[in-house]
Amino acid sequence: MSAALLRRAVARSVQASPQVSPVGRSFATKAASPQTPLLHYTFTQHATSSINHRIFYVNVVAMVFVYDAGSAMLDI
Repeated sequence: MSAALLRRAVARSVQASPQVSPVGRSFATKAASPQTPLLHYTFTQHATSSINHRIFYVNVVAMVFVYDAGSAMLDI
């Protein structure tokens, strides 16, 4: 009895489910190409200076941490 009810419910859900048309899926047929390929991208001078300035402070913080941790381990 329960198997028959289950079959009926599955049959109804298959009939009631909407069919997806393939027309809506054709929007991504071509790959997007960037205007400037990353291979040929060059930074401006201002961007390079800004990045180097930020990286400098990261290096300073890392050096202070290494010095402090080393001094703590060696008990200097």
